[in-house]
Amino acid sequence: MDGNDHDWIVFHRIRFAFPIDGTGNPFPGPERAEAWRFYPASPQGPNGMRTNISDEWGGFGIYSSRAAAEEVFERPDHHLEFLVDAVEEFHALVVPYSHRGKVNWRGTLKENDTFATCPSDPGGPLMVITSAGYENPGPDDVARIANFIREVDRVQDFYGTLPDNIRRAVFSGPGVDGHDGMTISLWRTDAAMMAAAYKPGHHREQMDYQREFGHFDHSSFSRTRILASKGSWGGSNPVHKMT
Repeated sequence: MDGNDHDWIVFHRIRFAFPIDGTGNPFPGPERAEAWRFYPASPQGPNGMRTNISDEWGGFGIYSSRAAAEEVFERPDHHLEFLVDAVEEFHALVVPYSHRGKVNWRGTLKENDTFATCPSDPGGPLMVITSAGYENPGPDDVARIANFIREVDRVQDFYGTLPDNIRRAVFSGPGVDGHDGMTISLWRTDAAMMAAAYKPGHHREQMDYQREFGHFDHSSFSRTRILASKGSWGGSNPVHKMT
């Protein structure tokens, strides 16, 4: 796999020594990243929105070549100055092989082409990346957005009860740099992910609600494979539980 016919992703999940307020204050990313989206995993605040304050942050850079991605994966401390304050780091070299939907990760809302996907599934541990966002939201949208945030957190709680959902997180971007955020989930098997997402359960209920009432204005769903990983997330490297 020479990596010249599809995009590459380097995912980072970082826990800092102290909570950091990301409101209007994004961390700079690697210079060679075509897009950089890195956000806090913050709770819902009293106003219904995310607080943007957390000691847990995560996200990714998108690269057009394997060489550029591997350089960041191999030497993250050289490209991410903020790692000096990290107490836990997890990094993964990732290949997208399926992507659909609308998302603003590259500076504008793009449909079905934010990731140039690998022509075939390369195999390996499964990481799913999803997003949801709003187009010119106003005061009338606040209740809808707040309700969606609550339901996203409930889906995360539901996933946490599943033995084959190895890790999960929500990294919220709108309050940091105005772009869409993401959910990340790591699965022991593809079948387990499909069952959790589409069979009866809280996630399926929210999909049905979206079709009928509309939680959000646009969304995306991407499947990726982890080709290499290092560090720890929650005390260990989760990939070791996925293979």
